[in-house]
Amino acid sequence: MFFLSNTNEAKSYTLIHNVFFEQIMPYLDDKYLKVYMYTYYLANNIDKIGVKNNEDIAKDLNIDYLDVISAFDYLEKLNLIRKHYVENSQSDNYSIEILSLNKYSKKQETTYEMEYISSKNEKLRQMYDKIEEITKVHLNAYDIKKIDTTIKNNDIAYEVVIEAFKFIYYNNKSVNVNEALNTLKLWIREGIYTSKDLDNSLSNINERYATYRKILKYFGEYRLPTKPEMKKMDKWIDEYCFSIEVIEKAIDETLKIKSPNFRYLDAILDKWYELYTRTRKILQKDKKDYTNFKTEIMKLQNTDRKITEDEEKKLSFLYKNYPLDAVFSAIKHMNLQNKTNDIDTLFDFITGDINTGDLQKETTLSFGNISLDDLENIFANQQENMRKTEPKNITKTVKRQTYVNTPTLTGKDLEDAILSNNDLDNF
Repeated sequence: MFFLSNTNEAKSYTLIHNVFFEQIMPYLDDKYLKVYMYTYYLANNIDKIGVKNNEDIAKDLNIDYLDVISAFDYLEKLNLIRKHYVENSQSDNYSIEILSLNKYSKKQETTYEMEYISSKNEKLRQMYDKIEEITKVHLNAYDIKKIDTTIKNNDIAYEVVIEAFKFIYYNNKSVNVNEALNTLKLWIREGIYTSKDLDNSLSNINERYATYRKILKYFGEYRLPTKPEMKKMDKWIDEYCFSIEVIEKAIDETLKIKSPNFRYLDAILDKWYELYTRTRKILQKDKKDYTNFKTEIMKLQNTDRKITEDEEKKLSFLYKNYPLDAVFSAIKHMNLQNKTNDIDTLFDFITGDINTGDLQKETTLSFGNISLDDLENIFANQQENMRKTEPKNITKTVKRQTYVNTPTLTGKDLEDAILSNNDLDNF
């Protein structure tokens, strides 16, 4: 029980509406609560205490000046105060009007908290449902208040809050509210408030997690990956060395079937990798690989220095477009003629007056990142082989072009190339 020992001392007290304690105080951050209560006290005792500015309030409450500014900004958003700015003055020079709390009285059906979340109620509920799904525990009122306070005080998107819980669970295999909120505060210090901010920054925080998230998001899934899914994605990235564009294209093909799923997506990428490696072996069976080619060039030119990006492009162009024996013979010929023998001179000697635009488009060979262009060339070769073996007396019909960007490759053709009938029976 709580009671006043001497009601005759009423003049020594600052009266505040009961609704403040019932409906508002539980949801205010500690510092913001101190600022509101002290400002309310000052407003009711201005004749006795006099006027105080924001710096005075910060000093009296032993809090940072910026916390006072933030508190007034937040309290105004909640319609608990109103700022009256002094004309032609600094942005933080204003008077504070304490607004009436009568609209939150018990006679009203709408409480303060209901008014705050009325337009966002469904999204808030969905956010807490997602958090409970991740933590696998029911959130109590105290946990909800802590999460809600963090959101209100920082104007942070619900998606970012959910992602903080996902991130902790991914790294620790378990998560609680305090761990997630600590991560959230670190993100806020890094300027992460929205889902877009997170997309731009997450790769710097944890690159592999960011990749998982990007793949699942493109697949239309906004959740944590399962262990089997992570194992499959690791295979695509680490073993197959597929770029994210290749994986996204495989997802596009997967989404065309009636019931898209990860097993089908994995089967597509398995088949693409098989086609890639098989085609590479065919194309390279009579050639030395590029690394050996470059090593041989450097040996014949009697140099071991690091080559420039422009020289790398020229070597790549020669490797792709000229017989290797012809390139090696050219170097030997230049050596016999005592001509300057470097990569630039070799390139000019072999190619003559080549269009420089062709060279600008040249990309150096990479054996650690299979690109979309690499696979599209393979699909084109595959389709050409299918065309050559096709019976000539069959009447061709107009076929719909698929996402794979080749003029005659149809959805059925691609499906046949990707999976056998036995494979399809498994889905």
